[in-house]
Amino acid sequence: MRVLHLTTEFPWPTISGGSVRTVSQLRIVASLPEVEAISILSVAERAVPESDLRALAQAIPKLTVVPPVFHPVHLFDFKRYVPRVVVLRALRGVPYLAGKWDSRALRRMLRRELRTGSIDVVYIDHLGMARYLSEIKSLCPRARVVLDQHNVESDFFKQFAERQSGPKRLIARAEHRRSLAFEKRALRSVDGVVAISNEDASHFASLANVRAEVVPMVLAFDRRARPHPGKPNLCYVGNLRWRPNVEGLDWFCRDVWPLVRARVPDATLQIAGIGLKPDAFGQLPVPDAWRVQGVETLGFLEDLEPLYARSVGMVAPVFGGSGVRVKMLEGFRAGMPVVTTPDGAFGLPLSDGSEALIAGDPRAFADRVERLLVDGALVERIREGGYRYLEEHHSLAVAQRTMRRVLGV
Repeated sequence: MRVLHLTTEFPWPTISGGSVRTVSQLRIVASLPEVEAISILSVAERAVPESDLRALAQAIPKLTVVPPVFHPVHLFDFKRYVPRVVVLRALRGVPYLAGKWDSRALRRMLRRELRTGSIDVVYIDHLGMARYLSEIKSLCPRARVVLDQHNVESDFFKQFAERQSGPKRLIARAEHRRSLAFEKRALRSVDGVVAISNEDASHFASLANVRAEVVPMVLAFDRRARPHPGKPNLCYVGNLRWRPNVEGLDWFCRDVWPLVRARVPDATLQIAGIGLKPDAFGQLPVPDAWRVQGVETLGFLEDLEPLYARSVGMVAPVFGGSGVRVKMLEGFRAGMPVVTTPDGAFGLPLSDGSEALIAGDPRAFADRVERLLVDGALVERIREGGYRYLEEHHSLAVAQRTMRRVLGV
């Protein structure tokens, strides 16, 4: 069996939740003896060095890495591409979530790969790449087509619309309707659907009357005993531009952090992640809400281990969104006890006080942060709960069984 994998962003190095999941899925597919070869097509908004192309190919057996074509991942950082998306929306009714991935260069590359005639499965990673379904169906009609949904994408537009008012709300609601219609068509047009959680799978069933398989991410780990760093330091790791993360951090720094500092005056928090681009003077555009005493924004870090080593635990305040918070699983793998909101735990069968600490209001969240900072026994119990969760829910054997059903083998 030969698989063509089409994804929205070159996934190496794995510096975001989406890339971690993409690489995990590729590894699961490659681990199946029925799969002979995989090719990956992608886009990137920066030049990808040869070393990264080689590293991805070496990390995943059977994988041929086609150099990604240039295309903006963050559209509004490349404003000359915005008019094309606007025209697609105005004249053809293509919703933003699909139009932003419309690339002539990628379409040419995809057509070339499809015309080889030896592809058995086309694996569409992220809903936006369903923009190319017509080419796939036309040029490779016998191939099985799989759609891997990292989130319920139309829900993001619904949530956005609910935050607007006046004319903006009307426009946002129209975009939600377009996105919803596109998502339904895509779900019904493919042969297999992959969901990231049982909740998302149920949503797809009610949305489009399709059955989605939940293929868990496989996260290998080694249990480690982390010594106390000696200081009450916490960390945060995530995409610092993604709205559910930004709103969660705003809430935490504004409403929770003062309560934590009142109880543990020398507590500190270091924020790391992608998304904040330094200005011409090397300064990060840190939101005002995060500029409070005891909080430091580090931005992107190549290696997170030193940050983990100097932290007692991780905070993961999230509001809105859907899917699974990959940073939660990454925290478990790193042996970091996590304090999160109910939205942060969404899609994961977690219990407060077992695998993580979970609270939704400022005082309860601060209570759990304080306990984590002062109770060493609690730190060890939550750390072990995270490891146990990964063993039970994210093993390769479980993922392989489900992926076989998805691929039709």
